[in-house]
Amino acid sequence: MTTISGVPASTGAYSYYWIPATQRRENPMVRVAQTLGMTADELRAQLDTGRSLNDIATTRGITHDALISAIKSGLTPETTAAEGADAVAERIAGKTHTDPDTPPPLPPGGPRGNNAGLRDETKLAGVSRLLGMPAEDVAAAATGPAAVVTLLQTKGVPLYALRGVLNSGDLVDVAV
Repeated sequence: MTTISGVPASTGAYSYYWIPATQRRENPMVRVAQTLGMTADELRAQLDTGRSLNDIATTRGITHDALISAIKSGLTPETTAAEGADAVAERIAGKTHTDPDTPPPLPPGGPRGNNAGLRDETKLAGVSRLLGMPAEDVAAAATGPAAVVTLLQTKGVPLYALRGVLNSGDLVDVAV
């Protein structure tokens, strides 16, 4: 029989990341829920109906200051670095959560969907060069990331060749 201390680290493919107790954080929603006199699950259910934390606090007779204090207690320095704790807490308190299955809005800037990565004329020309095809034909055939990959494979172009043409995420940016 082998004891745990006698098993070398190389016997398994698992890794374990230990976080010291001083660095562990509780779920910040727990403290807000406690302030509102609810469990975290009850709070999540209320938020999923489209209510904001402000709405819930008002209904339950909790002062706005108590709510903001509970929210701020769960914020990290990284979260508040740009705006400050008060502004972040106010934004969180007023946010409504209409549908938990609704994806978040797309970030601003640049076209989204319909091969946004190949709308850039320079990138389209680069992929066209790799494939040895006119840019118009590439744009027509490359209806999505999978189609671009298929085109490259059909023409025998190694996928790593795209590194010199596209930025990370260019082909992933397709509307669902």
